[in-house]
Amino acid sequence: MIIPDYWDEHKEKRKLSSRKQATITRFGWSDLNQDDAKRHAKQRVEEAFQKLEDGQQVERREKRVSYNGSEGVPIREEVIQFHGDAVVSRNIYGALCINTPDVLFADIDFGENYQDEIRNFWAWVMIAGGLLQYLWFPNIVYEFSWNVLGLELQYFTATYLYEINPGIIVAVLGVITWVAINLINARAFVDDEQFAEDSAEMNIELIEDFSRDHPDWNMRVYRTPAGLRIMVLHDVFQPNDPLVEKFFESVDSDPQYVWMCKRQECFRARVSPKPWRVLPSTVEQKLDQGVWPVPEEWISERKAWVTQYEEESKGYASCRFERHIGSDIVHDKCEKLRIVHDGYCKAEEIGLDLA
Repeated sequence: MIIPDYWDEHKEKRKLSSRKQATITRFGWSDLNQDDAKRHAKQRVEEAFQKLEDGQQVERREKRVSYNGSEGVPIREEVIQFHGDAVVSRNIYGALCINTPDVLFADIDFGENYQDEIRNFWAWVMIAGGLLQYLWFPNIVYEFSWNVLGLELQYFTATYLYEINPGIIVAVLGVITWVAINLINARAFVDDEQFAEDSAEMNIELIEDFSRDHPDWNMRVYRTPAGLRIMVLHDVFQPNDPLVEKFFESVDSDPQYVWMCKRQECFRARVSPKPWRVLPSTVEQKLDQGVWPVPEEWISERKAWVTQYEEESKGYASCRFERHIGSDIVHDKCEKLRIVHDGYCKAEEIGLDLA
């Protein structure tokens, strides 16, 4: 896990031995100074050209993003504080995150708030199929008639003849089906609090099942605005450890979170509120200045935003401690980071709304 202080970018265009031209752009980083970051960027460009000459597939341009970047590129965020080898950084929308190479966190997302949602795939198949039938075979028609109540009245012909393309019938039935399904789904949307409680209980059952199979594990469970967080206290782990992968799968951890842990070779937990949950609607709700480092002329504006965000965040917690599951074994490094985590999150302060 690396979160550097200095960044640079180098772009170079060359003619290869195959006489083709290629342009490669690479980032460089350093904890020493800007010149060292520039040297590193040039070195990575040189390595990329060598791979290209060797016939390997090479990404020509790395994405300029903060956290979920190109393979092998460190986290690109402002460093706020160090706690041993754990780093508190400010992410791209302004919230604080703890990044740790070996203290295990799991993130669980409750998902969409629907019960037995009915998919409308076949409704779209009917609509699309009906329209294609009408466009490709417009001359194919069905002729039908009916007599109103079987009566023929004076001055009124009660029998009508119709010709219509069958594709139109199918498409209309598809639209009716689509409307009906969406009305049913709308009624299936359940109460937020009840949904969250039910989801929390189901996930805690999974955690308890895992605990029975791994009695030495010490797990601390927190409630977040949209799910649960688990902090493991009995030992430290590497993100690519097969046991960690089994743990993530057993407790139904968020797949995106799992993927990023492996990609960035660290575990991560947001420890301050999401800005759009605490800031007034009249305030720009994220920094929106690109990835770190930002240009010098934006620093004062950034500091002003952070000051207001931190003031508005005082009445909120980013997670709340729910329960302890498992053993009482505590690894010293995990316990030290737990104190930091709980302090930032206000995890045990009573009466605060989650954000």
